[in-house]
Order: sequence, then structure tokens, then C-alpha cells
Amino acid sequence: NCMIQIKGILFDLDGTVIDSESLYQKGEIKLFKEYGVDIPEKDWKIFRGTTEQDFYTISMKKYNIKEDREIFINKGRKYIKSEFDKGLVYKRDFIKFYNYIKDKYKLGLVTASPLKSFNYVNKILNIKKYFSNVITNDDTNKSKPDPQPYILMMSRLNLNPSNTLIIEDSINGMVSAKSSKAHVAAITGSVSEKDMPNPDFIIKYFSELIEIIEK
Repeated sequence: NCMIQIKGILFDLDGTVIDSESLYQKGEIKLFKEYGVDIPEKDWKIFRGTTEQDFYTISMKKYNIKEDREIFINKGRKYIKSEFDKGLVYKRDFIKFYNYIKDKYKLGLVTASPLKSFNYVNKILNIKKYFSNVITNDDTNKSKPDPQPYILMMSRLNLNPSNTLIIEDSINGMVSAKSSKAHVAAITGSVSEKDMPNPDFIIKYFSELIEIIEK
């Protein structure tokens, strides 16, 4: 691997810092079941990393849901909240990795979730304890897969793409990160490696990044 000089590390939230993708999936499965729809396994990779609004736009059209959109979304939020209340945790070795990097690099969190969802997750897990710089979907007019959210965070932290590492788990997120010209590490678990849009590194655990950033 080439030498990369990293000064900042930016994290996606869902499926990267927190182990939430399976909880969204459980809630969404329950919601669609109520309308007689079983979501096929192959469709999940389309939904990972989409904004809440995009998820409902795509899925309601795809499965021909005739319900009033607001009613449908509010039901979905209830199902997801109850899954989060039962089982939301940090991903694998995130906290250990965070403690290792916190004084060495500038850190930022960039999520496609709206501020309201972020605040809800923060209430359960106290994420602001780890990140003082957070960009949610409410802070930008373009969402991932557009690079705007990451470009905004880099300018906020005074970083160049060449000295920034972005950690992502979804296709949308990786496309956004790659388009921002930063280095991209994909954490496994949300999408299969063959569907990943050519990240620079593929990791299963955060600790694998230590030798990459400290070369």
C-alpha cells in the first residue's frame, strides 16, 4: 500500500459507527409485512445508505404501496424506534479505535440521517461524546451519493481530500466519499464486497486501519 499522510478521519454513522442497519431492516420488514409485502434479500443493497425520504420514495413505488405517504413514514419510524430502543449498540471495535485515534487526528461524523434521527440516536448512545463535528442531512442541500456532505466537513475541519480518510459501509456513502477525492475505507457488513464501488481499503474491524494510517 502507498504511503498516505492522514490528518483527518471522517465517519459515516449508520452501519459504520453504530450497528443500526439490521435494526432499520427489522423495522422496515415489519412495516411492509403490514401491507403484505416481503422485501426480497437482493433489494436491501439498493436501500442501504439512502436518506429516509429516498428510502420511502423508492420502496413505496417499487412495491406499489398505496398508503398515504406521511402515515406510512410515521408507521415506519415507530417500528424502527422500537428496534433501536431494544438493540442499538456501537459497531464492533469502534470505541477502542476511537480512543486510539482521538488525540491524533481531526474527526468528523457525516450522516445522511436527518437531525431528528441523529438526536434520537444520540439520546440512546451519547454520540456527541465522541464527535463534536457532525453534519446531518439537514446541513446540506445535496445528500450522499453526492460528495457535498463530505466536502463540507473537510472544509469545516480545514482538511484536504489527500490527507483525509473516510469510513463508509454503504454504496451511496462510498460513492459520495470517493467523489470527494478522499481516501475511502469500506467496513464490511452492509453490502457485499463485489457491490462496493472500488474503495481504497476494505476492513472488517476498525483496528485494521491503524497500520494504514500510521505507515
